[in-house]
Amino acid sequence: MRRRLVLTLLAVVAAGVVAAVVVTSREEPSPVAESTAPPPPPPSPPAPEPPVAFCPESAGSDRVRSPSGLDGKTEPRTPSGPHRLAYFVVDDKGMSDFTATAGQHLPMGTSQEGAVQVVVCEYPKPTNERVGTCDGYERQGKPPLSVAVTGVQYTYKAYDADSKRLLDTFVLPGTRVCPGSVTTFDDVPRAIEARSDYAAVIDRLLPHLRM
Repeated sequence: MRRRLVLTLLAVVAAGVVAAVVVTSREEPSPVAESTAPPPPPPSPPAPEPPVAFCPESAGSDRVRSPSGLDGKTEPRTPSGPHRLAYFVVDDKGMSDFTATAGQHLPMGTSQEGAVQVVVCEYPKPTNERVGTCDGYERQGKPPLSVAVTGVQYTYKAYDADSKRLLDTFVLPGTRVCPGSVTTFDDVPRAIEARSDYAAVIDRLLPHLRM
């Protein structure tokens, strides 16, 4: 009888240990705290670069742009010239600085030193009219090529650089200028567009460049 009681007590103790182990192993995991911080704002897009000059977007617009790459690089025209010229072409590709090209046609002794005082904006408009040809482009084993030159109408707007006041606006046809080589597709040459007549443009601008 005593032996049976001891066995019973051992069984009860063993059962209690097992129960205790089972209880401790069922501990619930502590809940994870939810983040209450707002997500960071998306980065701001970079500011667009200003155009190289204040030329209006089209020949028909009188609205000059601001800011522009000429800010801080201009000064009022002095009573006597010559006045430094800056020259820009505005087309469907954007605005490009052609000051160096136009400057080659300035009169001898004209200085391009110092701040900009006169700004010229050029607007080309192709007419697709045939106005001449460029001839004599050699091809290996084939007759020389003649390439059509198509017309372009150029509108020019001249401004006082410092005040952005319009000084003059005029229209001139392009002039035939034959390049040293031409591009061909399937042996067919691409037409050459008439170029700006820089000599005529500078001649028209001389009163504004000298006064």
